[in-house]
Amino acid sequence: PAIRRDATARNWQRKQRIFAKSRLYVTTPCEWLMNKVKASMMAPAVRESRIIPYGIDTSIFRPGDKVAARAALGLLEKSHIVLFAAHRIRTNIWKDYETMRAAVGRVASELKDQSLTFVALGEDAPPEQLGNAEIRFFPFRREVSDVARFYQAADVYLHGARIDTFPNAVLEALACGTPVVATAVGGIPEQISDGQTGFLVPPQDATAMATRIVQALDRETNQRLSVAAAEEGARRFVLERYVEDHLNWYEHILSGFT
Repeated sequence: PAIRRDATARNWQRKQRIFAKSRLYVTTPCEWLMNKVKASMMAPAVRESRIIPYGIDTSIFRPGDKVAARAALGLLEKSHIVLFAAHRIRTNIWKDYETMRAAVGRVASELKDQSLTFVALGEDAPPEQLGNAEIRFFPFRREVSDVARFYQAADVYLHGARIDTFPNAVLEALACGTPVVATAVGGIPEQISDGQTGFLVPPQDATAMATRIVQALDRETNQRLSVAAAEEGARRFVLERYVEDHLNWYEHILSGFT
């Protein structure tokens, strides 16, 4: 509601004074986000900080039978499948559906004699046709095992974002052995080993995105990226490591108070 007096500056000063007297221990999942902390009003209060990447339940998000996953979802076995998952895909202001759609259209033009399906998970809408490419929408799934099946069915996970932090979707795809093509924003460059587990592209660049999708769909390249992605997911982003790193840090912090 409208207010008679703007108290923003006074509130900012009050918060700054409070933080200056505080003693904070801050963890973030990536260096990009930690740099935001260091540039914020919290910085003087931070006594210690640590970067602990998120962990994924690899008992659920893991490589699976692609043929079986496609059959369960009603997807064509012989089609190239590119997946994207987000809430309200077409209208989500943080994601870039238009650039992804344009990129899929370019891929369809380049792979004219091949079937291509762009699976958009997170919205219920009628399918679209872009040349030989079909865009199929699937509503949001609550069961994480259902979500994992989509990653297992896909050849490539496409993450087009205008802004992002350290998205779990990228980690889930990697853990399922699905190569990722994503925009190099926020902490995403810290998730993907460019050229090894996927590819990074500039934001809002449909041409670069399409080029990397085609490259990732190449059979030999896809297999190489898939193996590396699964290994990276199991090594860097496993849930047990995430929990253990926090517990070890808590013990370290508490030891300073005894």
